Amino acid sequence: MYDKITDYPGKAARFEHGFLYEKNGETGLYKARALLLPGLSHGFSTREGGMSEGPFASLNLHWDKDGCEPDVLENYSRFARGAGLCYEDMAIVNHEHGATVLRLDASHRGRGFDKPPLPFCDGIITNDPAVALVTSHADCGAFFMYDPVSRSIGMAHAGWKGTLAQIGLTMAQAMTREFGADPANVMAAAGPCICPRCFEVDESLADEFAQVFADPAVKLVGRPGLDRSGLDRSGKAHVDLPRCAAIQFMRAGILPEHITLMDACTYEDTAHFFSHRRDRGVTGSMAAFIQLR
Repeated sequence: MYDKITDYPGKAARFEHGFLYEKNGETGLYKARALLLPGLSHGFSTREGGMSEGPFASLNLHWDKDGCEPDVLENYSRFARGAGLCYEDMAIVNHEHGATVLRLDASHRGRGFDKPPLPFCDGIITNDPAVALVTSHADCGAFFMYDPVSRSIGMAHAGWKGTLAQIGLTMAQAMTREFGADPANVMAAAGPCICPRCFEVDESLADEFAQVFADPAVKLVGRPGLDRSGLDRSGKAHVDLPRCAAIQFMRAGILPEHITLMDACTYEDTAHFFSHRRDRGVTGSMAAFIQLR
């Protein structure tokens, strides 16, 4: 679905909603139509086409700070081939669910894979085509940014903590500071993540989101009382993470017509996605990437 009108305080903002799904051999990628541009490659992986088994089947790309298991490294090789990446080009965030953004270049190729991990960071930016920016996800959001004028890119892992800390705003500001990117030229996309229907939190946390983003609509109030399984949902609410992404993109100066919300739920789509919440932590991860060509 595209060109859905979404309300935003003080204006009606027109975002692009939806995604394109591409299959390359055994692996698949979700992409934003607006980022299918000459000189740019990007995508968000699915769980198809790997060698992991059990609850991690099959393309488990869970990056561990102590190093990846051999099957995960093989899965990353398959991911790279399917995405048209050079395995040696990739560098992955060393996420801590914060809003730290680092600038990378060719010297960082392989960091987190065959070389030591990066310092703690949830966002990475570059203007160097030699390095592919990679993030890891299992319900958390993936923020893609591209400025075609300064030829710079950014990739962020945005969990609820990073979203609340507005890592998307921080990353856009870093691209302006480091590369002279004009936010009016930047294209931004929020990849698959847990949707508002599935992202239940304590109501106090939902209130904090509504306050930080100055938009009561980011909080969806649940129905109090017992649910079908007999659990008491009183004191719970839901948060719209894609809406929070769009708001911080616009706070950075990115134009609404340059924003894409993919609207694919990692919790609901068991065939394509791992989900930390759905699978109660016993699960794998997807990966997202962006690279200049």
